[in-house]
Parts: sequence; C-alpha cells; structure tokens
Amino acid sequence: MKLCLLKSFNERFGIKVFAAFTILIFVISSSFTAFFIQSERKSLRDGLMKNGKLLAGILAYNSRIGVFSENKELLMDPVEGVFQHEQIVEVAVFNLEGKMLERRKRPGVTKRETEVEADRRIRHRIFEILGKYGSPFCFEDNGTLEFWASVTSGSTYSTEASLFFEDDSHQKRNRTIGVVCVTVDKFLFDKRLNALLFKGILIGFLFLAIGSTVIYFLVRRFTRPLNRLTEGVKTLEMGGVAENVPVETRDEIGKLATAFNSMSESLKIRDAEKKHLEKQLRHKQKMEAVGTLAGGIAHDFNNILAVIMGYSELALSGIPKETSLHKKLKGIIKASHRAKDLVGQILTFSRKSEEAQEPVQIGLVVEEALKMLHASLPATIEIRQNLKAGAAAVLSDPTQIHQVLMNLCTNAAHAMRDKGGVLEVSLTDVEIDSDSAVRHLNITPGRYQKLTVKDTGHGMAPEIMERIFDPFFTTKGPGEGTGMGLAVVHGIVKRLKGAITVDSRPGKGTTFQLLFPTIENKMENKDAAKPEELASAPHGKNERILFVDDEAALVDAVSQMLAGLDYKVAASTKSVEALEAFRSEPTRFDLVITDHTMPDMTGETLAKEILRIRPDIPIILCTGFTEAISEKTAKAIGIREFVMKPIVRQKMAVIIRRVLDQEVGTEEKESEISLQSYLNT
Repeated sequence: MKLCLLKSFNERFGIKVFAAFTILIFVISSSFTAFFIQSERKSLRDGLMKNGKLLAGILAYNSRIGVFSENKELLMDPVEGVFQHEQIVEVAVFNLEGKMLERRKRPGVTKRETEVEADRRIRHRIFEILGKYGSPFCFEDNGTLEFWASVTSGSTYSTEASLFFEDDSHQKRNRTIGVVCVTVDKFLFDKRLNALLFKGILIGFLFLAIGSTVIYFLVRRFTRPLNRLTEGVKTLEMGGVAENVPVETRDEIGKLATAFNSMSESLKIRDAEKKHLEKQLRHKQKMEAVGTLAGGIAHDFNNILAVIMGYSELALSGIPKETSLHKKLKGIIKASHRAKDLVGQILTFSRKSEEAQEPVQIGLVVEEALKMLHASLPATIEIRQNLKAGAAAVLSDPTQIHQVLMNLCTNAAHAMRDKGGVLEVSLTDVEIDSDSAVRHLNITPGRYQKLTVKDTGHGMAPEIMERIFDPFFTTKGPGEGTGMGLAVVHGIVKRLKGAITVDSRPGKGTTFQLLFPTIENKMENKDAAKPEELASAPHGKNERILFVDDEAALVDAVSQMLAGLDYKVAASTKSVEALEAFRSEPTRFDLVITDHTMPDMTGETLAKEILRIRPDIPIILCTGFTEAISEKTAKAIGIREFVMKPIVRQKMAVIIRRVLDQEVGTEEKESEISLQSYLNT
C-alpha cells in the first residue's frame, strides 16, 4: 500500500501540488488554531483571576463589621452572597490571629491531615504577607485557586467604583483586622478551556477541509488536461488510438492539448498509412511467393509442354485434316497453347517476364479492344466509351494494355450477364499532385492517363474486394475462370509503375481506375501492326544443326520436328559431350540450338565456349524460364536469338530460317567487300 502511494506521488504532478498546498493550509490552520487557543486561554484565565480577586475584595469590604465584632451572624450574609457563585467551592473569613470566624464549603471537599497542616503553614505565611502589603493575591493549589484579601478597619475603597480598581493609597491609611479567602475550583475553567480547545480544533479542521477541497478542485481543473494528455500518451505507447483532449483554456496547457491533438491526428493518419503499407507488403510478398513458385516450375513445365506440342505437331503433319484424330490432335495443341499462355500470365503478374516496352497510345489499343468486345458481348450490355486522352504515350507493351482492358471488361460483362447493364470505358489525362501520390503510395507526382472501367453489375462485398487481386482467387463457377485475370492486371499495372484502385458495393456496380504514367514524346496515329499469317513453316536447305537439351523426350521430339523441316540434326542430352563434338569438328555445323538450364554446363557457358572456338557460328538459346540471363544479355555475348519454351514448330522454323539467312547474307556481303577491295587494289 505504501509503495503504491509513493509511486502515485512520484508519478502524478497533481498529487504533488495538492499535497504541497494541503500541508501549507494545515500549517496555517494549525498556527491560527494555536494562536486562537492561547489567546482565549489567557483571556479566560485573566477573567477568572480578575473575577476571583473581585469576589475576594467584595467579601473583605462587606465583612468589615463582622470581623471587627467577630459576629458570625454579621458575616453570614456576605459569605453566603459570595458562596452562591458556581465556581466557588469554599469561602472563609479569619481574624489576624488565624481564627476562622466563618466558613462555607461545598460538600465532599475534604483534606487529609497533612494537607491541613500544610494549609496552616501557608495560611500563616499569607497572613504575614497581607498584613505587610495588604494587596489581594492569588495562590494556586492542586485543582483550586485561592484568592486572599485583607479586611481593614475603615473603608479601603473611597467609592464603590474603587472595588473594581485597586487603590493602595487608601489601603495604607487603614489598619488590617482580618483576612478572607475565596477558593475557586479550576474544573469549570478547565471545562471552558477544553470546550475552547475543541472549538479551535474544529475551526482549524473545517478551515483545512474547506481549503483542501478548494485546492483539490483547482488542481484538478488545471491537471485534468495533463492527466488526459498522460493517458493519451500511454495509449499511444501501447499502440492504441488516443482520443482528442478537450481544449478548455487558452494558456500553455490549452496550447499543449492542441499540439497533442494535432500529433494524435497525424499519428492516426500515419497508422492508417502503415496499415495500408503492411497490407500492400503482404500482398507483394504473396505475389512474390507465387512468382517464385511460378519461376520454379516454369522451366520444367514448359519442357513438358514442348514435348507434348512437339509430338502433337509431328503426329498432326501426317494425318489428313478430315479425320477425327486430326481434330483431337488439334485440341491437344490448342490446350497446350492455353497452358503456355497460363504460365505466361503467371510470369507476367509476378514480374518474372521481360517483355519489350515501347511508346504506346492507350487510346488506340482501347478502341481496338472495344471493337472486339462489341462483337462478342450480348446485346443486353450497352458499351459506352469516352476517350478524351491526348496524344501522350505510355511506355508499355500494346499486348499487355490489351490484356488489361480485356480482363477488366470480361469481368464486368460477367457481373452483368444475368440482368444486363452498362459498361462504360473512359480514358482521360490527369495530373497527380503530391497529396494524391501519397494516397496511392506507389506512384510519383506527374502526368498520367487514367483508364476507368465501370459496370452496373451486382458489385462486390468488402471481404471479396480484399482478395480480388490474389492469384487463383475467383468467385466464378468451375470452368468459368482461372482466377488469374485480375492478378495479371495488378502485375502489369505495378510493372508499368502505375496504380489501380477499385470501388464496389453490393448491388451498386464496380469501378476500376488505372493510372499509367505518360512519357514526354508524342506519337503519330498509326495503324496497329497485324501479325503475319504464314500458310506453312519455312523449310531448311539441308543445313546441319547441333541441338542440345537435357530433356531426352524433348530432344527426340525437336529432332524429328527439325528433320521434318529438311534439316540435318545432331542431338545431345549432355552439354559437355556436345561441346567436345563441336570442338572436334567446328565446321561441321551451321547452327547451334541449346537449352539454358542444364547440369554440368549451362547454355550460356556452352555458347561462350563454342564462340571461342568459332566466333561466326549462329546460336539460338532456348529456355523455359530463368532469371540468370535475359535476351539483352544473351545477345550481348553473341547469341543470335533468345527463344522462350515451349518450342512451337512454325515459330521455331521462322526463327531458324531468319538466323541462317542472316548468316548467308552476312557472308555474301563480306565476300562482296573482299572482292571490291581486291578490284580496288
């Protein structure tokens, strides 16, 4: 208990102030009470002494004749008159020889023989003093006060007023004939003194109580904001949310409360931003985890797809189109392409793929995509477009922008498929300032193009909105979606250093807003490039190709595919053995195709060793997925082409033919230069 009180005293400023003022009031009230009691005690004692002497003087004045004649009857009335006072316990009249002439005594007042003998000696001494000086005086005994006065033969007092004022000149002119004694009990005096003491202590206590109460409320008024500030700070220390402190005054405490409220609001904003950042960090970590998983399986999965697609294409080339088997093989190849696209989407949203970026006018891509949507969406869905963006370009890949818009519009159409509705797509130029950039957290101030996709569908609940960008999360039924659409959109937007927000409520529709940073240069309107349609894959001219891959099934499938394209193929599943074969006959091969991820020696290392032996040999590097090398790095070391698996027959045929034809063209150009140099010489 003592420790708790000491701790509270040390920690609370208000208790210290209250204790200090309470002690001050206690000292003041105690001093005032002591002074009051001392003053009243002196006044009571002075009054008692004056009254006792007065009674003794009156008794001496009225008993002159009785003492002179020693007549008890004459003394009875004066003695009785004085004895009637309540504090009087004994009245006695003596002559000069000490003989008691008259005595009145309260019942029960008795003395032992020793006390009587002592009284006699004291009385004898008193008689001598009174006979010599004649002035009344008081003798204090245990519990009593004895007032002695001399009785003179004549009138000691010239007037009645002289009874109250001593006049020694008259007393000296008269002869003393006796002595009177008036004994007063101090009990009444002590009683009055105790009552006075109680009254003084009560007044002091009331003064202390009233003063302490006033100080308490004053201190509480001044320290209440401080206590609230302290509680608010403790709440902030514990990670809670502090309420605003009421500003009751305009002094320093009020200014401190205002400053605390401002700090508290700033901390609330920072806490909200922190939670938002933590949410984004968790989402980013989740994306990175899925991306790491995707990167880990992409290479092997693409190898498997390459084997499936390679054998399917080989089988398809020897089967008539009208047969059922031809259609089934087509279905296998189509499904393999879908699997390839799915892996590509995973790598795209996880930022594991590196597509080439170029200045793109988003408006042209949006117009092209909306034309496709008009033909594919049902008539119950009305498409409205509002494209107000200028000619500013965005550094991106047109295919990715097209993919973003198609994913968003497809989801919007799915939300309106039952009751129909309005799909509104708008594109505007916006300027993002510092405040807006802080709200989005991941972007910097500057000019952006804002793409808005709004629908009037069924909307989303808050718990659904929190997960819409998670990979493989979908509210669609089985077979209606993979759950990768919005994850891919999120990955593309973040990769382009943009921002994406969503606003949705059940029954109120959904609105997606995407911000893409623009670049300074403007573009002229150009028609979108259309992919070249090739009727058939280009064949070889009996060129010799060294093909290296650690996947035996893939080596067999690709070897047959290249042989079907009129190439002579030397295949190997071990990179070291392939290098030795090339080193033994460097001029035997016209082209080298190698996988990158292989045991013992990677495709990058193999390519470097081959180029040391023969710098002019064209090399194509294939990979299912790797972060160790990019297309830019590969071409920097002399590799001609960088191909992502799975290897598709037609695409591979085009790339091989382009590399070989480029090599032939280079050789012819070098021959012409050499011939021209010879002729000039």
